[in-house]
Amino acid sequence: MNKKKNRCTLVYTLAIFILIPWPFAAFADGFHDAPYDFLFGNHIDTHQKTSLSIRDGQPKRLRGIFYIIFTGDVDPTSGLAIARHPRGAGHDEECGVDDIDCRVGWVIHAKPGAAKFLYHNGVNGDDHPVWMVNRVDIPQRGSYTHFHWIGKDSTDPRAQEEFPDECDVDMAGQLDNNAENIVCPGWFLQIFAVKKFAFQHGGEIVPVSPGIDNATHLNLVTNYAEVSGITNTR
Repeated sequence: MNKKKNRCTLVYTLAIFILIPWPFAAFADGFHDAPYDFLFGNHIDTHQKTSLSIRDGQPKRLRGIFYIIFTGDVDPTSGLAIARHPRGAGHDEECGVDDIDCRVGWVIHAKPGAAKFLYHNGVNGDDHPVWMVNRVDIPQRGSYTHFHWIGKDSTDPRAQEEFPDECDVDMAGQLDNNAENIVCPGWFLQIFAVKKFAFQHGGEIVPVSPGIDNATHLNLVTNYAEVSGITNTR
């Protein structure tokens, strides 16, 4: 069983090397250099590096990577090293700018779309902002479980078109009490972990294994209702 699992991991690793020609342990040298120079126009740019493909003047897809930094702590439950996304310039944690050890955590494949913002802060505290979409609008085939919006400073061609000012914010918390019920343009992300680690985010520490990751960045719903009495799960 272990031999079969190891073979699958090896095949997966080789496939990712072919798709994304960077060493997994690469530092963030040449951050946002062409062709991996796409910008969302908000805080995610501190830890993403992607390349934009355009067809007939419209965005077609993104391919690239998500960076993480290791905290030096170990998750007592899984025994894995704990990592998180860099927190940005305000914390002197911006890949390619600050003296931090940014490592590749995930490979990104993304497709353009739009989603309606619901909330960022909930019963479990701050987390990834939650967006509502119709199932038919989620890209297929694949596991596109994360949506991230663009701002007006994005290099996405749609940033030059008119879209709601409420979407043009840097941090997820700025969407709260501002962009509720607003449809924002952005990208549906499918992410592939390239190594084992424990990801710390939103009050949780989630063990990650190489392969498709549907857990750590999940932030889509297809229905919504305000229900009183809902309590937290963590």
